[in-house]
Order: sequence, then structure tokens, then C-alpha cells
Amino acid sequence: MRPVVVKLSGKLFDGVEASYLERLVSVIGRLEGMGYRVGVVVGGGGLARGAIEALRGLGVSEAILDLAGIEASRFHAGVLAKALYPRSPPRAITSLEEAVDVFTRGLIPVLGGLQPGQSTNAVAAVLAEAIGADTIVNAMKGVPGVYDRRPSEPGATLLERVSYSFMRELIARSSVEAGGYELLDPVALRIVERSRIKVVFTSGDDPENIVRALSGESGTLLWV
Repeated sequence: MRPVVVKLSGKLFDGVEASYLERLVSVIGRLEGMGYRVGVVVGGGGLARGAIEALRGLGVSEAILDLAGIEASRFHAGVLAKALYPRSPPRAITSLEEAVDVFTRGLIPVLGGLQPGQSTNAVAAVLAEAIGADTIVNAMKGVPGVYDRRPSEPGATLLERVSYSFMRELIARSSVEAGGYELLDPVALRIVERSRIKVVFTSGDDPENIVRALSGESGTLLWV
């Protein structure tokens, strides 16, 4: 069985419906049938960003804002974990040690955030290292992969493959404040680079894209 990490944008859980959860759970089950052992990380999405912006307006520090984001991501993770039960414990996993323990018992660990200053993309990266996964599928909301600039900008081009160095340039143009992570943050990139972990960015609006990404039929590959 080949370990793989699926990172789900929290935006996919904004107003989530039973039909979407059902399709997502079905896809995760299919991955297991294809010979994959799965770990999942879920972001905070609009729930996190709304709370963070409100608190930022009150002058709350970035570290405390990160805690609000972590709580939101854990709520989303808990929703998915309950949908996966009994293949997953029916709650969000809150430490890397616990995630490894759950994984080694043959269950699916579902995590949100772990600590301030670390995005859920970084959580996905350390989880991949810990369980020996060489690939992360980063399922995003509303975009099919990585562009050479912001997708909303005129002339933005969807890329089939990007290098770690090119991703570093993209990250340098983005915000790393609480709630501001989009593709990867610098910590996540350092982790996947040091362990030569592939990341496939795809749209999670259709959970089937997760399967397609692992088959090389969808998304943008981040690799050497």
C-alpha cells in the first residue's frame, strides 16, 4: 500500500452539502481500493478567514489569529472525519504523533491545523514525511492548477509542471499572514523540497480530480 496525503482547501467546506461529502468519501475509498493509504488535511476556508479578519480589526496578534484559523480547520476536519467513520476516528487529529498512530493502525487520520505560524499546507507536508508519502494532492477551490500569476490577472497561463524554485518565486509574491496562504507557504515548500515530495495541485470542486491527479490526468505537478 502506497501512502498519499490529500490536502483539501477549506473553501471546499464553505456551505458544504451532503452530496459533496458523499462524493469525497467515495473517492477516498476508491484510493484505498487502488492501493493507496490515505492521510487527509483540511484547511479553514471562509470560516477561518472571516473570523481572522474580524479579530484583526480588533488588533489581535497574528499568532492568536493563527489559533482561530486552526480551530476553524479542525472543525472542517472533524466534519470529514465523521463522514469517513469508522474508517477514521470521528474527530480531527490534533498532533503529528497521533496522526502517525492512527495511520499505523490502518485508519485514515484527518487533520486541520497544528500550530501557529504553520499553514495546513505545511501540516500536509510534515504528515507526508511522517507516513512516508512521496505525493501530496492539493485539492483547491475554483482553480484547476497553478498559474504563472494570479488566475484573475489577464493573460494568466495554467501550467502543467513547475519546479521548487519557480514555486518559491510565486510564494514570494504572496502574503504569509494568518489566513493568507494560497498555494504553499515557505515552510511547506522547504519540507517538500527536502524530502523530494511531489505536489499535484488540482481542483477539488469535483473530488474525481483527486484520482485524476494521481493518474497524471489533472492538475499541475510541483517537482524538481
